[in-house]
Amino acid sequence: MASPSGFIDAAFLTGMNPAYIPPGFDGKFRQPFVYTINFINIASAAVVVGTANIQNDSYFVVVKQTADIFDNATGLTNIQPQVAPMLVSLFDSSSGKTLSDNPVPIGAWFGNVLAPYVWLARAQVYRPGGQIQATLTNNMAAAQNVRLGFIGFKVYPNIEDDFSKM
Repeated sequence: MASPSGFIDAAFLTGMNPAYIPPGFDGKFRQPFVYTINFINIASAAVVVGTANIQNDSYFVVVKQTADIFDNATGLTNIQPQVAPMLVSLFDSSSGKTLSDNPVPIGAWFGNVLAPYVWLARAQVYRPGGQIQATLTNNMAAAQNVRLGFIGFKVYPNIEDDFSKM
């Protein structure tokens, strides 16, 4: 939510603001968590698929997404997702839905650690036992290593978040 000054509230960005909790999850125990999808040594012009398996014990609510991209030719060069010539498409296996109609530039879905992509309108929810599936196209001249980070929190539907009972 925006503060009176017009800036976005830090609690909103972390996903812990009650207004940002998806319906049905209010009052349930939440635990910060990160799922990753790693693409190692993706050749130039290659199209590869990677998955992150959502654990069966909880829902996963994504509030931020990051991409770390390293050029294999130099080993240490960190390429910013906003300018990397890569395409990505995301698929939620638990709902059977893609999150875009075609692959989009990686910077449309992912930021970096200092400026992550933030789900402002509403968090993305993945069901227990589902998968986050990413298809990545490397349009760069050299092979790349890419780590996609899905940052958010687990929601345990059978555990009340009531500290008064402790």
